[in-house]
Amino acid sequence: MLGANHIGRYQLVERLAVGGMAEVHLACQRGDHSLDRLVVIKRILPHLAASPTFIEAFQREANLAARVNHPNVVKIFELGESGGLPFIVMEYVPGSTMKALIRASRQQHTPPSIDLMLHLLTQACAGAHAAHELTDAAGRPCGLVHRDISPHNLMVDDDAHVKLLDFGIAKPRSGTEQTRAGMLKGKIPYMSPEQLRQGPLDRRADVFSLGVVGYELLTGTRPFEGESEIATMQAILEGGFTPLCSRRPDVPRAVASAIEVALQGDPDDRWSTADVLRRELRLRSQEAGIFLDPDRAALKLQDLLGRAHAERRRAVEEALERTLAPGAASAPPPPIRALPSAEATSSSLPSLLTENRQVVAAGGVVASIGLFLGLGGLLVASIAIVAVIWAVIYLAPGSIQATGPGSFLPEDAVVMRLAPTVTPSELRALHEPLREHLEASLKRPIAFDIGENYQATAQALIDGEILFAMLPYNTTRMALGREPALQILGVKVVGDSETIDGQLVVRDRAEARSLKDLRGGTLCYPDLLSNTGYRMPRAYITSQGLDPDEDFVPRISGNHLLVLEDLLSGACDLGGTFSGNFETARDRGIDVDQLRVLAITGSTPHDALVASPAAPPAITAALRSALLAFEPPAVEEGFVERGDRITGFTAPGDDYL
Repeated sequence: MLGANHIGRYQLVERLAVGGMAEVHLACQRGDHSLDRLVVIKRILPHLAASPTFIEAFQREANLAARVNHPNVVKIFELGESGGLPFIVMEYVPGSTMKALIRASRQQHTPPSIDLMLHLLTQACAGAHAAHELTDAAGRPCGLVHRDISPHNLMVDDDAHVKLLDFGIAKPRSGTEQTRAGMLKGKIPYMSPEQLRQGPLDRRADVFSLGVVGYELLTGTRPFEGESEIATMQAILEGGFTPLCSRRPDVPRAVASAIEVALQGDPDDRWSTADVLRRELRLRSQEAGIFLDPDRAALKLQDLLGRAHAERRRAVEEALERTLAPGAASAPPPPIRALPSAEATSSSLPSLLTENRQVVAAGGVVASIGLFLGLGGLLVASIAIVAVIWAVIYLAPGSIQATGPGSFLPEDAVVMRLAPTVTPSELRALHEPLREHLEASLKRPIAFDIGENYQATAQALIDGEILFAMLPYNTTRMALGREPALQILGVKVVGDSETIDGQLVVRDRAEARSLKDLRGGTLCYPDLLSNTGYRMPRAYITSQGLDPDEDFVPRISGNHLLVLEDLLSGACDLGGTFSGNFETARDRGIDVDQLRVLAITGSTPHDALVASPAAPPAITAALRSALLAFEPPAVEEGFVERGDRITGFTAPGDDYL
């Protein structure tokens, strides 16, 4: 019987990522006599196993990718099943995503090497062309389109060799599955206009995406950028972009032109295939005296990613030693951390205290009673266990108080309160990389607690009960209106956007095509102070000639995830939420494929970290500096990357409020 650290014939080494449809593990495949090779295993999440749609999509990814045989495409070794859960065994690429490469290039504050970036781009073209050329058993073209080519799905190893991965949303031309209205699949900044319009796609949609990747590799910026997803979509549909040479004058004009042809809005105006783009890039580079040499490219890559790759190798070696050591535990493997274990150990204590301060208190009280009851203590001990489990599940909101008598947190701990936009566990998971960064920067423990609701969180900050809080935009406005001395230390950047879109969502099976079709129905809000979930939906409804109070029955769900659950249960007919909520909900097993977006209600800045006037000035200044320097750990750039992941903070502009 294999333990929990096995999937089929493979021994799990480390968990790389969890999100979307699957969890991703690094694993080792053992031969008959010794370790055979490292592989990556992608296994569908248990709560999705009962969904034929997810199973079909997962198996389609494996079947399509396994049939593409090319050195620039990640190999698929096996499609199997373990414990009723399908899994894919694929090639392990010891390297980084192009996303990490672009970030490393920006940090050097010097323009990236033109020949290195063109060398990588031409390989990406080769991998895409191999997928496009896929045929069935009879030799007929499948018309495969990847649909999600972006820096996140292109891996680069030490030898500057590129591998295309993640066929999770690819489909052949003959596929019957259609993307649901409002549920664009892929990363918007890299989508072609025809994909944004949800029209028919062919390989030229991927050529467009390759053009966006090439532009970003050479300039460090994307050709189509907006202050929100809606603005970015509009920029792509309108087709205007700054000429590449205007942003990078040392790129030969002929080379820049090749990339700009790929970026044309009309597919007929683009290169016909990814291979034509590859050949044009190589020819024009050579004519301009730029030679795409693999050895030179590998040396230049070392300057950018050599240190990160070396740290990654050490982390994998340590993980292998732990996994293969005699008597290794059979528990599921922990995630690989960005820092070596010795450096990371100290930062884990405040997180544990954050989750369990009241749990320890609750269990301790009941257990103490048991000591006085002699043999009856066995019964009380059992009750204590139940109390601990109950506390873990139900005492998360407001479970941490400021340090003081009776507190289990160190006296120098900095506690920040989070408004309950989603569930406590989701909030802590999303903010954990930030907590670790702040703790390392301030050299003192950092803990998060969860507010009862938006207004109570803001009021506690105004009253000085708490010193720091992460507040949504509208709540921040309200709090500053009541206490102008509050300070905004930084505003979140999520993904690559400083703003977030508001949405009105309905059940997919609902026949409603406009707000008027839903008149008289129940309208769910997450919180009365939510900007995306309350203020913006109401303003949009009013702009459509309806009254949100007269034409709809209001209902307060409690947070954004509960709005979606209320929609699915039928408790409401229409719900206000934000654009990133779908991905968070999918990770929690909420079947968002049964929902669709009826309308976009506008865009708004992300949450801000706000300081009370009572906060010590030195800590406030240190927090502000640490926030603006925050970058998420590169290790999280794996095969699955959350779209709601905090990627930085920016200082509030004069027009923020």
